[in-house]
Amino acid sequence: MPETAEKIITVILATNNPDKVKELRPLLENISPLLKVFTLKELGVDIDIEETEETLDGNARLKARAIFNLLSDRFPFLIALADDTGLEVMALNGAPGVYSARFAPMPEGKTPSYQDNVEYLLNCMKGIADRKASFRTVIALKGRIPSGNGSCQFENTSQRVVSGSITIEKQGSEGFGYDPIFLLHSTGKTYAEMSLAEKNKLSHRSLAVQKAIIDLKKILDKQGIPLTDTPTFP
Repeated sequence: MPETAEKIITVILATNNPDKVKELRPLLENISPLLKVFTLKELGVDIDIEETEETLDGNARLKARAIFNLLSDRFPFLIALADDTGLEVMALNGAPGVYSARFAPMPEGKTPSYQDNVEYLLNCMKGIADRKASFRTVIALKGRIPSGNGSCQFENTSQRVVSGSITIEKQGSEGFGYDPIFLLHSTGKTYAEMSLAEKNKLSHRSLAVQKAIIDLKKILDKQGIPLTDTPTFP
């Protein structure tokens, strides 16, 4: 292991969404003893990155790069992790997709709530028999980590898709976003009817993070950075 690998690598969750943090953090904490996970709020960063790209991949990369560049001078070694997630409904030609967080029409300057988006989608689906849908998450990593030559930079994306359908009405009270109306066929439950532990084994975001962590472990291992023996996933 290179001597510089004794230094801490700060992992930054590039999101202001506390619900995402609650899901992501447990999945990231046991990768390496050198990794320390922080939220933007914990680092005193107040920033709202406008999602200007037209794809989930583009938005995830945009956010990871923005946070990396913002904090690059503050930490010698850091990894910014960002995600973008979209609900894709077949009968709506893939909508809301990249606009999932701002799907419901609102007055200028106002952002729709989870409830606004859910009710608007249910209204859009009234009378439609084909309710097939999928959730897609893209995870982007942008980092600078220790290496034998001092440091090396990398960028990586991973994505996963989970298929299901849109329910007629809301079911369950857990989760957030479209969780009460997205039925996962493999369980017969909506995400909102699952505990966080159950959802973290099956959700699109969890599966995408798991893939990103597998990729990250390979990147760290290549640079001689120690990995934990603790299983990353339940």
